[in-house]
Amino acid sequence: MPRKPIVVGVDDSLESRRALALAWKIAQAARAELIAVHAVPDLWLATGLDETPVVLPEVQDALTSASRAQIERVIGEVLPHAAVRRLEVRAGPAAFAVAEVARQRRAELVVLGGKHHTALARGLGRSTAHYLVRTLDVPVLVVGQALGPATRVLAAVDLSGAAIPTIKAGERCAKLLGGKLRILHVLEPLRLLYLPVDALDQVAYERHAREAFERLVAPMPAVVLEDQVVRTGPAVETILAEVAAWQADVLVVGSHGKGWVDRLLVGSTTEQLVNALPASVLVIPTAAAAKKGRGARPRTRARARTHKAKAARKRA
Repeated sequence: MPRKPIVVGVDDSLESRRALALAWKIAQAARAELIAVHAVPDLWLATGLDETPVVLPEVQDALTSASRAQIERVIGEVLPHAAVRRLEVRAGPAAFAVAEVARQRRAELVVLGGKHHTALARGLGRSTAHYLVRTLDVPVLVVGQALGPATRVLAAVDLSGAAIPTIKAGERCAKLLGGKLRILHVLEPLRLLYLPVDALDQVAYERHAREAFERLVAPMPAVVLEDQVVRTGPAVETILAEVAAWQADVLVVGSHGKGWVDRLLVGSTTEQLVNALPASVLVIPTAAAAKKGRGARPRTRARARTHKAKAARKRA
């Protein structure tokens, strides 16, 4: 059975060239077909008219042909001729064009260059990366600004059912890149979770969380002990600190999904990491896995007290 293709969004920017180079490296290692996608403006939609268009089809075709020729020259610096010929040029917003091709071709992975946008623009869906992360059910790799080879892969996981697919994606990514995998779990203090706590609850919470993480990574002997890491602190800040300290090239995270109001006002942990782009960020859609999974969860205050009460009854 042929492997599913990798889709990469391209234009003539430096970010796009970086994304194309990394996508091609992954495609070669995975023996997968690479499909480049470029979006050109839809001139009819650009006029804002909902009646007979004033833009002749010949004008749109000329724009598409000129854009194709330009992008073929750009990607021809990285891809062989056969891959250049697979370039798809679509009219419309870049996010829609890439998403459409990814769905039609049943892509295994979507790759694009990371660019910075304002918070309002991201909330309104004007960032291609954020749109694809929110809507696609395939992994999305947003390529950062690092110029060197990508060899260090950091998988940041929680203790939900989303952890396993995130770790597996990290393993595969490290293998394809010929690199090393580190697994990180961030233990957020209970006070940051808006739960009333005392010192005993916090100690029990941390102990059970660490035990659950150890059980999670136990079946992975290839990941050495020093690369099975638990840190304490706010999730986003702690992950960013670990990326910097370990000099990670690729950060793998799961996306649980959120309502658009939450994303506009606050933003999920995953989307904040995509925005910060401390390294290339590989986002794994894990909402379905999280619902089905039975990941171990640390006890909250109520569960910890129940556990202590049962222990006291046994001693009595």
